[in-house]
Amino acid sequence: MRVVSFSVPAWFPSYGEPAREPAAAQQLSTTGVQLTEQESAVFLCLATGASNKELAVELRLSVSTVKFHVVNIRAKLGGISRLQACLLAALAREEDARLSGGGGAAGPR
Repeated sequence: MRVVSFSVPAWFPSYGEPAREPAAAQQLSTTGVQLTEQESAVFLCLATGASNKELAVELRLSVSTVKFHVVNIRAKLGGISRLQACLLAALAREEDARLSGGGGAAGPR
């Protein structure tokens, strides 16, 4: 299994948990989640907001396989919603790009 680690803002609520105060927004906690290789690929593609069918085409998997992985990913991340998983995937991609030194945003003009 592959471990996918990324920083999660402290204010990010789990499914069914109320949002915390904005003052806590600057705190970060690190969450390590063990995903299989295919779950990891699906997770990172979730950042695009694509549908299961679009993800299936992009990853060359069946729609039912993508659904299976999305359900597993959401469960491993604490039962969060699909939208929350998409947001976390976007944060993970952004952090990965920042750590690898690629794809950084241009500085002020």
